[in-house]
Amino acid sequence: DVRKRKQEKETKYLQGLPVFAGMAIQAGMDSFEALKAITINAAEHLGLQDRVGSLEEGKDADIVITEGSPLTLEGKVKYVLIDGRIVVEK
Repeated sequence: DVRKRKQEKETKYLQGLPVFAGMAIQAGMDSFEALKAITINAAEHLGLQDRVGSLEEGKDADIVITEGSPLTLEGKVKYVLIDGRIVVEK
């Protein structure tokens, strides 16, 4: 199915965002600015800031909770919440 393949491709690119932000930090970017680059700034660029990009009432509630920084290889995913429901718990 074409739609499913497109979604899988898009997901593949999204999975790399924390790595790219981490690389930007290593190159000298402020860590908060790197986090914004892959969240609210990206949402604003795509015109989706009313739905995603920051934690606010009424927005999609997809959240990743980590032990350590999510922008380093040492950061470990502890929980993933999608639409406010825990879908991964480690």
